[in-house]
Amino acid sequence: MVSYAINGRGMGHLTRQLAILRWVRRIGLALDHKIECWVLTSSEADTLARREGFCSLKMPSKAMLRDAGMEPSRYLRIARTWVLNAIAGLQPDLLMVDTFPGGSFGELTATLELAPRRVLVARRVRPEFAREHSYKALLPLYQRIIVPDASDVGTILLRGREEVLPREEARRRLGVSRRAVYVSLGGGGDANADSLLPPLVNSLRESWDVVVGAGPLYEGPEIRGPGVVWMDRYVPVELFSGLDAAVSAGGYNSFHELMHLGVPTVFLPQARIADDQRHRVEQAEAAGAGRVAQNIEEVAALLEEPGSGDAARAMVPHNGAKQAALAALKGLLPDEELSRADRLLDEHFVRILDRAGPELLRLVGGAVPAERFMDLCDELSVKDEGISLLKSLGRKFPAATPGQLLDAAELLFPVWGRFDDWMGAVSLLRAVPTQRSYAIGTFARDMVTWLKRHEDLFDALRDFTRLEGHGRQPVAAVLRTLGP
Repeated sequence: MVSYAINGRGMGHLTRQLAILRWVRRIGLALDHKIECWVLTSSEADTLARREGFCSLKMPSKAMLRDAGMEPSRYLRIARTWVLNAIAGLQPDLLMVDTFPGGSFGELTATLELAPRRVLVARRVRPEFAREHSYKALLPLYQRIIVPDASDVGTILLRGREEVLPREEARRRLGVSRRAVYVSLGGGGDANADSLLPPLVNSLRESWDVVVGAGPLYEGPEIRGPGVVWMDRYVPVELFSGLDAAVSAGGYNSFHELMHLGVPTVFLPQARIADDQRHRVEQAEAAGAGRVAQNIEEVAALLEEPGSGDAARAMVPHNGAKQAALAALKGLLPDEELSRADRLLDEHFVRILDRAGPELLRLVGGAVPAERFMDLCDELSVKDEGISLLKSLGRKFPAATPGQLLDAAELLFPVWGRFDDWMGAVSLLRAVPTQRSYAIGTFARDMVTWLKRHEDLFDALRDFTRLEGHGRQPVAAVLRTLGP
């Protein structure tokens, strides 16, 4: 699956596509399907794809090529060739495009036929833009059109309310102690961002702790010092629970994220070709969820009564990313499988999937066994070493089934935990050669019997390596000798 998110001045297209891809990955894990996901983007926030665990291919943004003095006609030729070659090389079963059916400047037109299935995520655009022939003529080339905010999908967001951190933890990570206000003017690529953001931050820092999300395209002066937390690229949405208010442009993603998470906001809408930000933010003001400032001088006073968090949450009650992902995969996976994934992926199951990750799920054979393993690690206060030990066990005993691997871990981990030396346990297991005929269950019982006699893992490792002698004696014989 290839997701095409060619951004304008912000990171909204990329964020929306990643929100859907996160659920595509969850659906694949729940159904035991391997779904390979790629992102093609021109966004300067391409590292966000890496943060979410997706491979991305980036071409220079329009802003970057403009700054480099590239002629628009030259850029168009390069972009068309690059997109064509990338999609031809990846050979996707499904191509998912955001907002612009032909790409942001027509570069996709010659490429669409390379993907057997095509999905358009058609965010609402200005009516005059939607009426243009270049927009309407390409819509029939897509087998499915997903409309964010429609009744069957809802607003598509990178994080839902269930994924944000507790307020005190979020505030600790943000480094704030007073009232906290988030300040962002979009992706930072606006021509006036350099002149607006610094005075806006300085006007608020005496009364607020100001958390600044300048955006990946921002090139103006940075404001540091007391009362300011300057985030170099973007503020993770899961930290929004630590905020008391926000000052923001009215872009699709920023607006809906802030409203969904109940952050009352003073808006400074920006002019966009296809996106009517003013109409969007005036709806929030009418609902009591925010205020609209005409200039930065009005912001400080409006922040004293920015609106109601409850009213904000009521504006965007649900995250529709899951439904968008199910709609995107319709026709690629059987309907009955998608229905099963929809039922399985409740809040509890998703929490297990996200915490375990695909590798642990593969090792132990699913989400329920993964939860057993994570509970074991929590009980013994073992962190990253737990996964390392489980992976090492799997490599040492390649014939073990996922169930046998988990059973062995449940025998071994409590004994290793008694020593409070998890790196010592890693070293001990590393000294065990790969076993082809020694059953993992027998190995676990033999090692438990032996280690009960020891008080120190270093001494145990020394005794083991001395007898095993790099393969001179079979591991089973060594453990029988060492045991009582």
